[in-house]
Order: sequence, then structure tokens, then C-alpha cells
Amino acid sequence: MKKSLIALVLLALLAAACNLPGNGGTATQESPDAIFTQAAQTVAAELTRVALLASPTSTVPNVPTSTFTPIPTNSPNPTNTAVNTPTNTPIPCNLATWDPASIDVTVPDNTKMTPNQVFSKTWRIRNVGTCSWNSSYLLIFDHGDGLGVTAGYTQQLTTGVVNPRQWVDLTVNLKTPAATGTYTGYWRLRDPGGVVFGITPSGGTFIVKIVVVATTSVTLVPKVGESGTIRSDAGPWPDYTAGESNADISRSCEAFLSYDITGIPTNATINEVKFDFTAYTITGNPFGGLGVLHAYATDYGLTLEPGDFVVGFPPGKIADWSSAEALNTIESSPELKTNLQSKLGTSRLQLRLQFSGSNGDAIKDRITFTNPNLIVTYTTP
Repeated sequence: MKKSLIALVLLALLAAACNLPGNGGTATQESPDAIFTQAAQTVAAELTRVALLASPTSTVPNVPTSTFTPIPTNSPNPTNTAVNTPTNTPIPCNLATWDPASIDVTVPDNTKMTPNQVFSKTWRIRNVGTCSWNSSYLLIFDHGDGLGVTAGYTQQLTTGVVNPRQWVDLTVNLKTPAATGTYTGYWRLRDPGGVVFGITPSGGTFIVKIVVVATTSVTLVPKVGESGTIRSDAGPWPDYTAGESNADISRSCEAFLSYDITGIPTNATINEVKFDFTAYTITGNPFGGLGVLHAYATDYGLTLEPGDFVVGFPPGKIADWSSAEALNTIESSPELKTNLQSKLGTSRLQLRLQFSGSNGDAIKDRITFTNPNLIVTYTTP
């Protein structure tokens, strides 16, 4: 590089010397200082050009450059961020799960019940393990309130096979305590080897939780003046007779029963309604000749009139009896329970009793009730 600079200086001096007056020349004579200044300017310009060409940091216009910022060595992650690689968790042989929307097939948590009430609890769970469940697997009472079963109680989980990913319903028969209160029983599963397992994510157990509430029982008797018998051609009469009532002419009779329900609170929950129709007198052979005795829900009002006699069998049947032996049983009626629940807030529950046919033999075939009562059990909040 030094040699190149010397050469440039010499060339500049020679060029300046060319401006000196020669033989016969007429050029204007310049001073030595001016000649030296010109040469110096020429050398400086050339050095600048060469420096630009040789510079390693020169940039090219309009071409983007990239920069690299090193990560400090004291960074908490001085290397490239690692990607978490998932690891496979092995599925256990025995594992169950459940759907909160469907686990309680019967008796949801906090169901209100009466003392000493028998009931069936059913759970729906799913096998999510790798092993199939068979009849050697057990449903076990784990702890808490037994509700009719004792400590150590077990029963078969299934009589068949529940394969992985299949659902199964588990049912136990239980009974509420005599005392009021809230009761909870905890249940789990056991494999043939005696290993206890449960359901996820509830911590292993599944439960039955009920609330035993105090009950009130009342007996409803027919209201005199609102109840009685209407024959197809006459009435009313104050007794309660259904069937054929005239030995000479075949006449159909229907019994009408009106019960005052104003004493039952409107916010009550009806737990049970039973027919107590065990007090009666039979004439002839009503069940043999006239068929089945039916009970219908009706609304005829507070006054019984001849026009209340019903021809045919319109909707509303809630019970029937096919023999005298059937009447001798004090029988619970789910249909009558539903009907009474819908009537709360009104003053009367009314029924009509009639046989399904007539034999037209001009012989008295009838049944007359003495005390056709209803036994109602209910609870209040």
C-alpha cells in the first residue's frame, strides 16, 4: 500500500510539472505552492476512491441487510427453547368414569324421601380401563350411610361382560332410615384379585345422597251431600253403589265420591295415595257378570245431580279391580297420586266408580261401599 501511495504522489508531481513553461511555451507560470496543492488534492481524491473500493463495510443501496443479536450467556435460556415432548401415560387395567349428566339414572342427589321408604338407586358408569369386567367383579359399599346395607356389603357388578369403552348400569336396593336428616353412602368397585378401584375424576367413589323428611298421613272420607249414587234413570242416593241395582229392569249405577283436600298444604309433595275400599257389600255376582270395576277422575262439582251419570267410558281411568279379593288389599295408586298432586290448591278430589259392562239379566249384580277412604301421605318443605 505504501508503494502505491508513493507512485501516486510521483504521478501527481509529473502532472503538475507539465504545466511548467517549456521551450517556446506560452503557458501561465504557476507558483511551486500551487503546484504542490494541486498534486496533494489529486492524491487525496485517489486515496478516497481506493479506500471506498477496498472497504469491507461498504453497503449496496436498496439491498436489505440482516443483523444477528447474540443471546447473552447469562440468559435463563441461552440455547434454543426446547419443545416439550409428550409422554404416554399407561392406562390402568381397571378404571371407570361417568358423565355428570347421566350417572344418576334414579334417585338424584338430595332426593326427598319418607322414613323407612324402600327404593332402588341406579348409577351409570363406563369402563375406561384396558380390562373387561365380568361376574367376578363386585360393587361394594365403601363407607358412609348404608341405607339398609351393612358394612362389607358386596354384590355382583354384572352378570355378563362389560368391555373397555362400554357403559353399564349398577343398581342397589336400599331403605331410608326412620329418623329425618341427610344421608350419604359411598360406593366403589373391586376386581377379582381384591383390588378396590373407583371412578375418575371424583376421587374414586360414587354416592347415593337422600334427604329423609317428616311425613304427614291423613285419611280422606267422602263428603256427605256431595257423594252418592246416580242410576241411569234416577238419583242421587246417599249410598255408594256401582253395578245393576234393580231386579226387574236392568239399570246401571255409578258411585260418585267427593273428597275435601283443603287440609293438605298447597306446597306439599304427595308421597303416596292408597285406596282403602275394603269395607263393602256385594249383591249377586258383579265381577262375574259385569266385568271389571273402574275408578275415574272427574270434576262434577259440589252438587251431585242426575245429569252427572256418564254414558260410556271417557278418559280419566286411574284404577281398576277385577275381583273382590283385589278390593281387600289396601293398594297404592301412582295414577291417583299424580292426580291429587295436580289438584292441590283446589278444594276437591272427585272419583267415579263404574263397571265395564252390563249383562241385562234383570238380576241385582252390584257392590255397595261403606267407607271408600283414601289414605294420603305427604311432606312439606
